[in-house]
Amino acid sequence: MPGVSTREVVADPEPPDPDREVLARVAAGDAEAFTALVERHQERLLRLCERLLGDAEGARDAVQEVFLKVYRKAASYQPRGQVFTWLYRIAVNHCLNRLRRGKVVRFLRLADPGGDDEPAADPPAPGDGPQAEAEARERWRATRRAIAALPAGQRAVVVLAKFEGLPYRRIAAVLRITEGAVESRLFRAMRRLEAAAGATQESAAPVVSPSRIER
Repeated sequence: MPGVSTREVVADPEPPDPDREVLARVAAGDAEAFTALVERHQERLLRLCERLLGDAEGARDAVQEVFLKVYRKAASYQPRGQVFTWLYRIAVNHCLNRLRRGKVVRFLRLADPGGDDEPAADPPAPGDGPQAEAEARERWRATRRAIAALPAGQRAVVVLAKFEGLPYRRIAAVLRITEGAVESRLFRAMRRLEAAAGATQESAAPVVSPSRIER
């Protein structure tokens, strides 16, 4: 039709999702299917929970509880998108509830300021020489402290966008908010993080750039 772009006419269908069949088998009581689902997604969910909770042991407990919820809710799953989006939603909601109850208050396990250990899942960007690497580590510590201070909803958007690499539309589906709300939360979080970075080092680069994230 004249005046209508191809993007407006052609839909962007979800790719086939083999997890739907697996989840249907889980709902029917297939223990092997549940084991397969756990093995396929446990590392991803463990990383997500650790980034949200900031505690490795707490993340392991959270993932066990998340999969227990998945098992119980398998029969009520409505296939409106990818199964992993549904798993992310359960995991994020579970972790945010823990944070709001005050059980966990950190973003990532903070290393001793004088130590060299960094969370393996999120290392600082490699530097050009020892001094640059040391500066990158210090910026990363400051970044983690700043993210730990974010409100839970903003923290979730930062983790999903920056660390999990999800596009706005997927984050909106996980959190059940609009893409506009995702962008707004991310913008507010970015401003907080930039302010924190500026307070510690004027040359520190922005932690999150919405322009680099797929909408």
